[in-house]
Amino acid sequence: MIRTAPRPHPPTPTSPARTAGQAAEPVVGQAAEPAAEELARRLRAAACLPGPSAAPTAWPPDAALVAWLRRMTYPGLYTWAAEENLARRWIGGDIFGSRRLPQAPDFLAGTDVRRLAPHLVAPLLRRVSMTRPAPSAAELSPAALAADAGRVSTFRRDGAARCWGQPEHTPPLPGTITIPHVVHGIWLGRPLPETNGFWVNYAAAADSYAGQVDFVLWTDIPRACFDSARTTPPTPDGRPDPLTPVRALLAWATAHGIHLVSVAELFHANAPMTLHTPYALELNRGLPQGFAAASDHLRVEVVHRFGGLYADGDLHLSPDATPPPGERAAAPSGDLAGDGYRLFRGRWHGRPEAGGPARLPELLDRVAASTYGFTLHALTDEIVLNDVIAAPAGHPALALWLEGARYNYLRDPRDLYAVRAPQADGSGWQGEPVAWTWAVTAMRTGRVHQWLLARLGIGAADLVKPAPAVCGYSELSWLPPVDGQPPVACPDPDPLPTLVACVNLLRWQHLSRSGDLCLTAVAPLVRGLSDPDTAWTALLLAFRDLSADLGPVTSVTDRRRNQDRTLDVVVLPPDAEALLDRTATPTTWFGSGSTPGATAVREYWFLGERTVPARLLPAPAHGPLNGRRQYGGQQAVNSGDTEGVLGV
Repeated sequence: MIRTAPRPHPPTPTSPARTAGQAAEPVVGQAAEPAAEELARRLRAAACLPGPSAAPTAWPPDAALVAWLRRMTYPGLYTWAAEENLARRWIGGDIFGSRRLPQAPDFLAGTDVRRLAPHLVAPLLRRVSMTRPAPSAAELSPAALAADAGRVSTFRRDGAARCWGQPEHTPPLPGTITIPHVVHGIWLGRPLPETNGFWVNYAAAADSYAGQVDFVLWTDIPRACFDSARTTPPTPDGRPDPLTPVRALLAWATAHGIHLVSVAELFHANAPMTLHTPYALELNRGLPQGFAAASDHLRVEVVHRFGGLYADGDLHLSPDATPPPGERAAAPSGDLAGDGYRLFRGRWHGRPEAGGPARLPELLDRVAASTYGFTLHALTDEIVLNDVIAAPAGHPALALWLEGARYNYLRDPRDLYAVRAPQADGSGWQGEPVAWTWAVTAMRTGRVHQWLLARLGIGAADLVKPAPAVCGYSELSWLPPVDGQPPVACPDPDPLPTLVACVNLLRWQHLSRSGDLCLTAVAPLVRGLSDPDTAWTALLLAFRDLSADLGPVTSVTDRRRNQDRTLDVVVLPPDAEALLDRTATPTTWFGSGSTPGATAVREYWFLGERTVPARLLPAPAHGPLNGRRQYGGQQAVNSGDTEGVLGV
């Protein structure tokens, strides 16, 4: 049974709200298979509506910084009513507690990771590295860390130099800029595979800069996995060992002096990310695109909190391992292949312009002394990427970046893209052109730096170029295969955790897409289960109750165009399909208003996905479904009941 916290007016799961005069909703008269019913019951029992909101739990303590951020974003930033309303409206509550942060580990008792002196950053990360047993609290005391102080780049500023080229009301930089000599890398979702270029590039760079620069790999793999890999032998007789990838990662990091750091240990309940909710939403997707989007957030959080240099793992950082001319990345289509980067609209193919020093310590020196005190990957005088970030901890520009990214999750996705309606003759396109949607960098995450630079009035030519110390390259490893996203294999015999993740994703999409049931978002997760048909049926049986605080479903997204032009269609089993009324056309749905003057639009294509109007019917009460949609025992052609449908 769903546990519902008191609210002014949410419709309850057992009694959906209807407007005055609205007819009672038709009910499917026969029940689903017992296995699906039981799984749906477990989903309902695990939920607690409406759940804690996505409003930030930690607000910046600096009043001057908050005032500036409000001027640069929106006036309601960090005001309780605005934050709560926006979070409920666009993201919704955490009904399963999936976004709940862990407490700080015992060894961090007394250590405030948000106020760490720059020279103590490297020794802290060395000691919390999961290549070794967990440290004691005494090992992390300021005195203990200072005895093993890390190298830093320092530059003294005074007067106008503290304003970093911004107007007077902008929060100034400190009198001394200090950037720790730490390179941060990120790999999420699974252990870093040996086949990825990250493995070779990062190891070579760590070896080249041993004793000068500390290299850190941030991971979501828990410490317990590394402890087990360290203390238990491999399985005998050649039997499968689930820890094999973890053992390999541990051996690699140990051999090259790379620190394996847990995201959850240093971004905990007492020191959360600004972008904790967006990070958790993206990580929850379970796909490479989601892990890449989560990394887009985490890289800014890490540099903002600790300072240093973030670099994608496919970049070349070692002065002794510059990629040879003509090296090519594997491209999904020949016309996009090229040396180094392949930029997605064909604007540039080639290598970065070299305007910086040849080595990383000198690059950090130059960034500390630069006008702005930070830099990104200024690939040329016109092109800037987010695969390199260098800055001191707490830089105001990064604080603004975080708020711009957070606000992107409080917006309609159609507003994030240049949406053009088709012409009267049906020609034209909606959203990004289909031919390169596979390569588009996520607007919510990967393009925020472009907004940031425009907001600050900083051009690419004004930034310190990281090449040749950092040589540009991209494997585009986050892209799905050209023939579609394969199933995400689930090693857990219990499908409930996967379905919890699916409900979380569907609830988020329901809010951000005007009541849409975005089946394509969860299809790879469901297909990876041992019994996808039962999972689909359970998901739809439970979702009406699990979205009772959000409003009704008004559309379904069930098709996605792959890059080889094939169509990936979500085909529901009969029991699940019978819970959808695809004949209904609610007054407001995700595609309504997409074509000016059209009164009966029946499908809407957005970023290569098709949405059609529909609604989710109440769960049946008894008896097996026969695959036909029935209302009160009568097979229906069209209920015609579209009056009083609640908008989102």
